[in-house]
Amino acid sequence: MEQLHQEMAELRRSIMSCMDMQMKLQQWFNREVRSDGGEGKNSADRAPWKRSCCICYEVQVDSLLYRCGHMCTCLKCAHELQWSGGKCPICRAPILDVVAYQPSERVLASDGGPSAFLINSN
Repeated sequence: MEQLHQEMAELRRSIMSCMDMQMKLQQWFNREVRSDGGEGKNSADRAPWKRSCCICYEVQVDSLLYRCGHMCTCLKCAHELQWSGGKCPICRAPILDVVAYQPSERVLASDGGPSAFLINSN
């Protein structure tokens, strides 16, 4: 049982690291788009915690697709994709697991964006 707890803790650390890299990559991409004459929107306007689900377009993005780390769907759509054997809508990678993501505006990440709290989605 102890080994299982250690493995889960390691997985949570890996997921947090993945989410951190995803947010930094998104911010870098947004800066590049603006510097190349993009529409000039604030990077926070396109940040994962501000976007709508790319499947239903009705709910805010609140999940991370595990293996690829993309944050592009709401939790409901992510689970439906996972259970139906679907793939990530962005990179087509298989979805091994779904991690619920809830931005916390009270605590800021080192890059100035909201930090995330992982929620057990099972």
